[in-house]
Amino acid sequence: MRELYFLEDESTETFFVLRDDNGMRYQLARTELEPSLIDGASTTSPSTPDRDTGVTVLDTTLDTTADEPETESAEVEEPAAQKPAPAPVERSLPEPDPLYATPLSMRPNEIQARLRAGATAAALAEEMGVAESRLDVYAHPVLLERAQVAEAAKQSHPVREDGPAKQTLFEILATAFAARGHSISDAEWDATREQGDSWVVHVTWKAGLTENEALWTFKRSMGSAAQTEARNAMAADLTDPDFAQPVRSLSAVRADVSDDGGDYDVYDPTSATGPQAAPEADVTELPVEGNPEVVDTRDDVLEGDFLRHPDEEKQPKKRRRKAVTPHWEDVLLGVRTNTKRPKR
Repeated sequence: MRELYFLEDESTETFFVLRDDNGMRYQLARTELEPSLIDGASTTSPSTPDRDTGVTVLDTTLDTTADEPETESAEVEEPAAQKPAPAPVERSLPEPDPLYATPLSMRPNEIQARLRAGATAAALAEEMGVAESRLDVYAHPVLLERAQVAEAAKQSHPVREDGPAKQTLFEILATAFAARGHSISDAEWDATREQGDSWVVHVTWKAGLTENEALWTFKRSMGSAAQTEARNAMAADLTDPDFAQPVRSLSAVRADVSDDGGDYDVYDPTSATGPQAAPEADVTELPVEGNPEVVDTRDDVLEGDFLRHPDEEKQPKKRRRKAVTPHWEDVLLGVRTNTKRPKR
């Protein structure tokens, strides 16, 4: 027989709630216990048969009520144990993307060497046939290193013929750009390095439709400030004002001639004494029909003799020279050739 405890807080007007030592709760209708409780209360002697009967009925009812949940729970557990486990569902996995599944054809140190030399991650990814995001882990430290070197090159001192300049590279370029009508803020700074060589600083900017690039070799030493040496003519022209080969620019050439006519001579086809004057040919008309006529050419001879020996009074006092064609170098550089002889 189990010992049950009455739970007054959980009991209602129609049911009693009881609990055993294991914590299991039981529900019992009040109508089943009220007759037994009334009979037991009216009996004065504890040994009367009525009281014993009431107690027996109560114990039997409690035992029956307590055994019922165990039987029901056992019946519920049996079907659950006999139920077969569901078969696993087979799912087809999607095919992997070749851009992410293809192994890298270059080693990490080779990838970083190519990136340090100036290659882009997109170009290397396309070359290897992989996604660009797979190279971010190798490209990030290299790009950070290139940016740091380019920033350090701004504070370096360009080397000229007389030694390193006192001003920094950034200050000299700012002045040179301002003199040419540009802004140093529009220029892009970058640094690259081939394997085994020194760092090369790149400064690129656009002037109209032309993209210019100046290159310097960046050198750092422990005991002195960093220095840069020009690698091309554009860099030397920007940092050294006494550079022997400045950057050339084209200029328009005027096609008109000055009023004095001293720079270029004009050819006069009417001049008889010109070096290229062609003699005039006499044409004699022949008769169409009839006997041939004798033509007197004495006047023509005299006229030709006159042309060969003109009168000294009618000769021009000043001889004109032929026009001089300028060379293509003079046209390209905008230099006008002066053929005028100095006056004595």
